[in-house]
Amino acid sequence: MDPIVPLAQVAAFEEQMSKTSVDWQVCIYGGAMHAFTNPAANVEGMAYHAAADRRSWNAMLALFEEVF
Repeated sequence: MDPIVPLAQVAAFEEQMSKTSVDWQVCIYGGAMHAFTNPAANVEGMAYHAAADRRSWNAMLALFEEVF
């Protein structure tokens, strides 16, 4: 399974962002495909991934806690 964004592109993004003073992060959920939070995702290139769904939800809540 290929990642949605090629890892070389992610690395280039990280390199560029590291040159700034912006507070940023990249979250990668191994094995997750597009639409990984949608239990009804069942077409080619899309699939639900329970662990990634749970982890991304918790990451979103943590971000909201930090920002708001």
